[in-house]
Amino acid sequence: MPTNLRLARACSAGATLMVATMLAACAGDSGGDGGGEGTQAAGGDACSGEEVAVGTTNSASDAPLYIAQDKGYFEDEGLSVTLQPFNSAAQMIAPLGAGDLQVGAGAPSAGFYNAVASGVELRIVADKGSMPENYGYMPLMVRKDLFDSGEVTEIADLEGRTVAEPAQGTATSSTLGTMLDSAGLTYDDVQHEYIGFSEHATAFDNGAIDASLTTEPNATVAEQRGVAVRMATPPEFYDNQQLAVLLYSGAFADESAEVGHCFMRAYMQAARDYVDAFQDGELTGEAGDEIAEIVTGATGLDPELYREIVPNYVDPSGAVNMDSLQKDYEFLSEQGLIDGEVAVEDIVDSSFAEAAVEDLGEYSPGDD
Repeated sequence: MPTNLRLARACSAGATLMVATMLAACAGDSGGDGGGEGTQAAGGDACSGEEVAVGTTNSASDAPLYIAQDKGYFEDEGLSVTLQPFNSAAQMIAPLGAGDLQVGAGAPSAGFYNAVASGVELRIVADKGSMPENYGYMPLMVRKDLFDSGEVTEIADLEGRTVAEPAQGTATSSTLGTMLDSAGLTYDDVQHEYIGFSEHATAFDNGAIDASLTTEPNATVAEQRGVAVRMATPPEFYDNQQLAVLLYSGAFADESAEVGHCFMRAYMQAARDYVDAFQDGELTGEAGDEIAEIVTGATGLDPELYREIVPNYVDPSGAVNMDSLQKDYEFLSEQGLIDGEVAVEDIVDSSFAEAAVEDLGEYSPGDD
């Protein structure tokens, strides 16, 4: 178990504003040995009637949460789970710290680490969105007229250009820094424009930006509108970056650990269903049809668009990429965006995911 973080003081309005400003922006049976019947025996009695409030951003990367709800995995564990939509992950931090939410999803950003440093107790407990090969769901986009004219066809051509990111101090900044470094450029060799992902296509259309790092489905939307093209994908430069994580509040992890274990078993069953629905980043077969129906039904995404996008990956054993978390933290610190000091390993609690693997069995693709 990681070292417990003790609440030093209540979140002030200023701290909450900092988090909201800096954290903004920024899925049948399981693929292991665990099915609904076995899970009921494992956790149904212990967690019967327990209520869990979960923050979502109503995005495709919340897929395991929607799957677990739709397929009854939470119910099998005895849990009554409410999925509460937020406009951004930043808005979840204060309610997580106050105990109004037990579970949330977020990007490991400067705002997140500053919230922890200020005394908000949070735990990173599982992967929710990572980018190995074929799952680079946040491509580097370039304005189509610049690409077609030959002005910007490779990363080195971005020097002095305006590049959009969702907000200052997110993991996306580290992604961009790594990609620029591959071409001998630094993060400061480009101009930064902070625009929400959903607004990137419009910014390309009116010439406000030259390039962007844009998550799906917004990247595909920009392509379909003919305003931008994909120039590079992050896994080519930064393999398996940990872009989004599942969070437990400190109180939930410490005081309701059994409920946390029940929740994680259900989440991991759903994550395995999600992974089984894809082959090299493409939805396949009946499993793919089922997942597409669940996710698009929950998010309102157009089913045809969902099948076109490059998906995020979710580790079927819940493992987070510690090296990636540390790398991004160090980048944000070097940018002067971290207030105080946080030991990354102290806020990652792998015990819930590890226990779920013990209960469900090691993941094997396509197992019933």
